Amino acid sequence: MSRGVVIAAVVVMLVQWLALGAWAVSWLTSDGGGEHSMPPLGHDLRVYWTVSWLTTHLGAMSAFHPETLDAAQLQFFPAYTELGHWLYPPTFQWLIQPLSWLPYSWTYAIYVTVSVVLFALAVMQWRRWAGWPWLVVMAFPGLWVAVLVGQNSIMTLLLMTVALSQSGARPLLAGVCAGLLVIKPQFAVLLPLWWLCGKQWRALGAMVLTGGVCCVLTLLWGGWALWEAFFAAVATFNAEVVQQGAGDIWHAMPTVFAMARLQGATLPAAYVLYGLVAVPSVLFTAWLWVRQAPLPLRVAAAVIATLLVQPYLLYYELAWLIVPLLCLATSIDPAPSGSRHPAASRRPWGWLENLLLIVAWALPLQAYLAVLWTPMGQWGVWILPALMLLIVVRACRWTHPRLT
Repeated sequence: MSRGVVIAAVVVMLVQWLALGAWAVSWLTSDGGGEHSMPPLGHDLRVYWTVSWLTTHLGAMSAFHPETLDAAQLQFFPAYTELGHWLYPPTFQWLIQPLSWLPYSWTYAIYVTVSVVLFALAVMQWRRWAGWPWLVVMAFPGLWVAVLVGQNSIMTLLLMTVALSQSGARPLLAGVCAGLLVIKPQFAVLLPLWWLCGKQWRALGAMVLTGGVCCVLTLLWGGWALWEAFFAAVATFNAEVVQQGAGDIWHAMPTVFAMARLQGATLPAAYVLYGLVAVPSVLFTAWLWVRQAPLPLRVAAAVIATLLVQPYLLYYELAWLIVPLLCLATSIDPAPSGSRHPAASRRPWGWLENLLLIVAWALPLQAYLAVLWTPMGQWGVWILPALMLLIVVRACRWTHPRLT
């Protein structure tokens, strides 16, 4: 990696730290008691914190009563007039119940620390294989956008990375991590397909067992009525917000579905366009797992396909991109053994591939800025399919060495 790229990454990291620090100081030095005070960091974390308080004091079902949730958000965070929804399954609601045991400022500080540690754990193996400096990896905007928003993207990134990377060497660990994705089940829906294609039976069994135990425990904790409330809330949100764009949500979604709706496509047409991208991505990734392609190709394709298959995907989930980028920076020998070594871009079109990787590295920041200034548009609509095409090219080079 060139010295210029490292310097640019350091500059981006410092700018992000400066912005977060300025917001944090402004928030901590404001009175925090009125609607005109500085909003706290962590837009979504404050929803988690509020749900934790409601679960502890009013019962788990209260989180699915919009009037109760809205009133509590305004009571605890009056400066945040944009009210958040609660759409998580009981498995995640049980997990976050302790959040409100501490004041929100302490909860956020712990959340940031834990997120950075989990991110480092998620990328450790792939960073070494790709040969990227730690500075470039830790400057990745996806981490800091997730921290700014207060989302759980880093936690799910770690679970998915371990599940995909360790399914062959440590199948039980991979299966447990995959099963824990029941906290955000839409991201785990394709894992059984990958593992069926790759004959990863032990990992698949551990995933089913872990996910089943988590669901049973939450049934004992909150009852079936809590799960019914979750399914009803998701159905309402999908019909009113995802499909019809309430709250201008489409501007925050780097998906083909959202782009089509913004351009005036009908609902069926938007789903068709989405399917034209999602279905080939899923089939191609399944083929890679059937062929036992090199691990970097399988992991990169699986992560990108998981993102592309979501009709509803928000900008902060682009934190997941760091692992495919590291996989694509890991060169694959043109042989079925697929040994790994840092990439050396000596191909005629290597500069174009490098440009795509650089743009994808900055994509989470662009996606966040596009929410603030909507005319910019979500570039991820084009970058995510382009990354999948790059994986296809790499797969062709692996299967047909003469193309290298």
